[in-house]
Amino acid sequence: MPRATRMGVVLLLLAGFAAETGCGRKGPPLPPELRVADTTRDLQVVQDEGTARLKWSYPQMTTAGGPLPDLESVEVWRAEVPLAQEPPAGTTARDRQARWSLLEGRGEIIARLEGEGLDLATRGSNLELEDELDRWLSPAEEEESGEIVVWYAVRSVCCRGRTSEYSNIVRLIPKAAPPAPDGFEVTAERDGPHLQWIPVEGRRVQVERSDDGQRWTVVNPSPLTDSAWVDVGVAQEHVWFYRLRSVTAAADGTVLRMGAPGPPVQLDFPDLYPPDAPVDLVCLPEGGRVRLRWRAADGATGYSIERRAGQEEAEVLAEAVREVFFLDETPPTGNVTYTVHAVDDAGNHSTESHCRTIVEAP
Repeated sequence: MPRATRMGVVLLLLAGFAAETGCGRKGPPLPPELRVADTTRDLQVVQDEGTARLKWSYPQMTTAGGPLPDLESVEVWRAEVPLAQEPPAGTTARDRQARWSLLEGRGEIIARLEGEGLDLATRGSNLELEDELDRWLSPAEEEESGEIVVWYAVRSVCCRGRTSEYSNIVRLIPKAAPPAPDGFEVTAERDGPHLQWIPVEGRRVQVERSDDGQRWTVVNPSPLTDSAWVDVGVAQEHVWFYRLRSVTAAADGTVLRMGAPGPPVQLDFPDLYPPDAPVDLVCLPEGGRVRLRWRAADGATGYSIERRAGQEEAEVLAEAVREVFFLDETPPTGNVTYTVHAVDDAGNHSTESHCRTIVEAP
């Protein structure tokens, strides 16, 4: 047998021996991964007048940290618990399991979001749902059953019916929403619309703004405890609408309950406020020319330049200078005074800045 053939046979025998002795042997196949949606942890609830508004992140991940391939539905659970019987919230796994068991025992699925319903509940990267609270806001109901705590939680269903764990449980004690503050006024000032109202002890205030009186946006970062607020930075030459709500908030500022909005107040916000005046204006003679320099003025979009020789009438040299310098190439000889105004887009002129110099004959 040729030498090369004998070497091949030896290698084959060694490979077979290694396989039998376990060297390089493949382990048993791993069981397939059971994909389950990750638990929702950011469920929130706010009482908006007589409605509970729920909001949470759209499920996107599995418990293994991979992308969620096929969200089938989302269950929204609700349970009512007498306040006197509500167990304290714990932080251990046993505490969470006890609360989930109570939720299942006393609760019910109030919505199953799937298909078109899931699409309608989607708001960007979040899901939102409303639940009416009328039955708990009835005085007769409260007298009969005492104060009730309403619990909410959600579960995600994916991957052929596999259900996630319950989300964090959020709680709400339905109460009559506080009325909006009285004495609401809005005035236009240079730094923005100034809002003020009559304060009520123990209540915080939420400010909402609209540019058409229909679509409203909350504009204060957290509920206000003061009785005045300035909306800094809104555009002038525009009509704005404002309204207030009284809110109840937790110690960290999280809104728990919102009252009905008060009547809107319309503000015509004209641009009547000139920019700041240029500062540090200097006139620098350069042979037969004069160079002007100054610092940029807040709110200015341009500058106007005037020149007066001796006691003569001032003349306009330029009206829309965008830079913070200007070169007068044909100044008259003798005493010359330069005046610079800052100008904004609405044509408002600032107060004057002056500089004087003596131009010598060449």
